[in-house]
Amino acid sequence: MSLKPAPVLLAALLAAGCFADLGPGEPQQQTAGPDTSTTGPVEATTGPAAVCGDGLVQPGEQCDAGPLNGDWAICKTDCTVAACGDGLRGPTEACDGGDDCLDDCTLVRCGDGLVNQASEQCDDGNRDDSDACASTCLPVGCGDGLLQDGEVCDHGPHNADTAACTSTCTLAACGDGFVGPGEACEPSDADPACGLTCALVSCLANDEPERGEQCQVADDGCTERCLFDVCGDNFDVLAEQCDDGNLVGGDGCTSDCQLELCGDGVLVAAEACDDGNLDAGDGCSATCERDASFVFVTEGTFSGALGNADAADAACQAEADAAALPGTYRAWLTFPGDPPAASFERYPLPYLLPGSLAPVASSWLTLVDGDLDHPIDRTAAGLELPGDLACSDPANLAWTHTRATGSPFPGNPCSGWLLDNGTAVAGLVHATGLGWTEGCPDIACAQQLHLYCIQQ
Repeated sequence: MSLKPAPVLLAALLAAGCFADLGPGEPQQQTAGPDTSTTGPVEATTGPAAVCGDGLVQPGEQCDAGPLNGDWAICKTDCTVAACGDGLRGPTEACDGGDDCLDDCTLVRCGDGLVNQASEQCDDGNRDDSDACASTCLPVGCGDGLLQDGEVCDHGPHNADTAACTSTCTLAACGDGFVGPGEACEPSDADPACGLTCALVSCLANDEPERGEQCQVADDGCTERCLFDVCGDNFDVLAEQCDDGNLVGGDGCTSDCQLELCGDGVLVAAEACDDGNLDAGDGCSATCERDASFVFVTEGTFSGALGNADAADAACQAEADAAALPGTYRAWLTFPGDPPAASFERYPLPYLLPGSLAPVASSWLTLVDGDLDHPIDRTAAGLELPGDLACSDPANLAWTHTRATGSPFPGNPCSGWLLDNGTAVAGLVHATGLGWTEGCPDIACAQQLHLYCIQQ
């Protein structure tokens, strides 16, 4: 996977006036040499006026990235460097303004030292579960869902006197005075019909179920307490792979009594992903954590009358789901006031094509730097689309109206993507430079084009 210079470095170079903007074969500026002029008056000369967007950093400009200028880019459209607090979410910012944004342009979160979310009751600035404020930003104690000293179990809101983990954070047991999971009764002097094993004394002494019994032990699906087996009763019966006495996932046994094994292809609560293998670099790691994001181009095509953002995203999600791709997907489109740079998730992970696993970019920062490692030319199912770089063939194109930086183009594409008249900007599916998203500026909205889809 090729790595490209991070835009953070580019910003530093821009701010320092070190941005090399001349291409191969163009004359380079010369430094001043010894004074060889003859005596006499020196005529005042004036150079061309600075033009923001020409790629040349000139007096009065903090930066100029040419076609990569943009209000959500490192170098904004007015040739000033993006900064936290300017109200525009730069490439390295999680946010910029709003109730959920901190002064350093990071999102409020548990562990930031501020009690600033409705779900927080404390925040001591760390994620340590051994102190008074837990990593959930709730005071530690039985019922917080965290196993701490003095606790045998803690299932959080699932704790209950009749549950697998009691309200005192001890495991339910026969004889504790509460009829817990899988128990028919609790033995006591007042109830001689209940045996010491929490089964009715009649359970093993007859051939037919008596009052209080659901079945006989010899019956399929019947537990040794003469109760029909259910997931969470602490008995492994029939189709259950496990039963740990509770319906809480993330502890090795799912809420439907199947083993939680990373790599089995079954997504459970404790896993961020599970692609059915333990391979690294394919979107899901050997520990079932995301190690890449998928990007693809839709196999289906659409006119410019896409509807709202939810409808466009749904088209991406439908193809991802049909191909069994994990996660949530959004369409790379600019809707009024909502370009991708403003609201898309920004992962430091590689962006890969389904099927081939070819890297498109090494991270969000290189996805929006105008130079992809590979064109986004495969569908969710991994099918490679044929074609070339001709704007005249709709099969080569994807609707975008979005610059390579994720910033919006001006104008109202296809009347806000509501009508199939007018024009909008489209990208070239087989391009890797700026053209991948802004290659064809005036495509009729009646044309049927693809969409780019980005995993969130």
